[in-house]
Amino acid sequence: MFEWHQHDCYELILTLGANGKRFLADDVHAFESIDLALILPAEPHTWDNTEQQAPVGDVVVVLWPKTLFAVDISEFEAIQAWLSGLDQSCVFSKDTALKVKEYMFEMNTASALKRLTLLSEVLFILMQAKVMQSATVNASATKIARMSPILELLKSRIACLPSLPELAGEVNLSVATLKRLFKSSLGISYTQYCLTLRLKRAKHLLATTALPIGVVAYRCGFNSSAYFNQCYKKHEGMTPNAFRKQFAWRKRIVRR
Repeated sequence: MFEWHQHDCYELILTLGANGKRFLADDVHAFESIDLALILPAEPHTWDNTEQQAPVGDVVVVLWPKTLFAVDISEFEAIQAWLSGLDQSCVFSKDTALKVKEYMFEMNTASALKRLTLLSEVLFILMQAKVMQSATVNASATKIARMSPILELLKSRIACLPSLPELAGEVNLSVATLKRLFKSSLGISYTQYCLTLRLKRAKHLLATTALPIGVVAYRCGFNSSAYFNQCYKKHEGMTPNAFRKQFAWRKRIVRR
């Protein structure tokens, strides 16, 4: 539908009448006929239609600068606080997408001031909506703040993730405390989180580069191609090669 790209601003995308794969940073998920996502600044993204030559219905894209709501206006404080508190892009339910659909279509012909009003209405609706596909959505703000630097550290070292005791030493926490923090904040163990992180990065590399499977496995911290294939098939229901073939039509796939 469009090439892998990113912006230095917020982006709200409503996609209608298509289905396929949605890529947000390292996340890859299926999307259906009504899809709504809020993308954070500098997060790369793309959508792939299942049938590449099939016509797509409507795609409504709304972009705004990071500082738009960072002004001394009390009505905007809640919006700015919410946007600033997001640590990853959000995907919303079909019901939420339908609620904001008409507002987003109306922006196309509205005046500049009316567009700002409509965007504010949309964001207020999204603030109260259920966020889908977000690992930290049920965690408290305190726990998220505590986990964020730990998760960023792990994302930067996917090829060689530390053991739980090693990580505990680096972040000055006991092993027991760190173990509880992962379970209570993310709902999964440290081992499960590491595997999820590796597989997410692998999906991204398989879909957007032409790197050999062995190199992808190495960059994502798997000891061998055979073990990588085994894990990938167990958790994703297909081999890495089969997953990659879905994106062979892309003209701009390159080695990195």
